[in-house]
Amino acid sequence: MSMTEERIRMIGQMARDAGLIEDPQWMNRLEEPVPLWVVLDMLLRWIDRTDPQDGPFD
Repeated sequence: MSMTEERIRMIGQMARDAGLIEDPQWMNRLEEPVPLWVVLDMLLRWIDRTDPQDGPFD
């Protein structure tokens, strides 16, 4: 496995562990292009998980 392939698998696993990828079939398709809505959905989920909902607005 090349360094690039290993990095892609690592990123996919990290996204899956974080709950950003729920369908295990995506792990076999990490190099395929995805529609923009898929990328936006993952980013919005990430923002929801990292953005404090009850904290002060600085």
